[in-house]
Amino acid sequence: MYSAERLQSEYEINDLNKSQSAKIVNIRKKRLEREKQKKRAKTTFMNIVKSMLLVFIFVAMLSMIIYKNSLVSEAKYNIFNLKSEIKSLNTQIEELSSDIEQKTELKAVEKIAIEELKMQYPTKAQIVYIDSTVKYALKDEQSAVPVASEVVKKEPSQFEDIVAALFRANK
Repeated sequence: MYSAERLQSEYEINDLNKSQSAKIVNIRKKRLEREKQKKRAKTTFMNIVKSMLLVFIFVAMLSMIIYKNSLVSEAKYNIFNLKSEIKSLNTQIEELSSDIEQKTELKAVEKIAIEELKMQYPTKAQIVYIDSTVKYALKDEQSAVPVASEVVKKEPSQFEDIVAALFRANK
């Protein structure tokens, strides 16, 4: 009997061990399943983070390209404005140059001097020739009128006669 009882208790122990190992196996399976779920969740989260990061980088690069293009467009617009301003200033310069040329033309100056300012050519009696070899000094320190130490009348040279004749011919 003893051996039958012992045999029965061994069977019970074996059954108990089998049920215990089945429980342990189930617990291990559940733990492995939970770990796999955690890994899947972590992998999914990392994939989402990587995707979001790539999208962010793409959007940032696209924004930089658009910003740079806007700067280029603005610079082109400024260049166009400056070129048009240069053209208008050049036309203004040309107009002013032609105006100056017209006003400084010898005949125009002579006409204004005669008509508006009532000027006339000097007569031979009004012309005074000054010798460059003579030194001049002031009469006194208060006066600003130069006084010649000696006055020499000189006949006009042939060149001066030609120049005077040309001026009279341009009237």
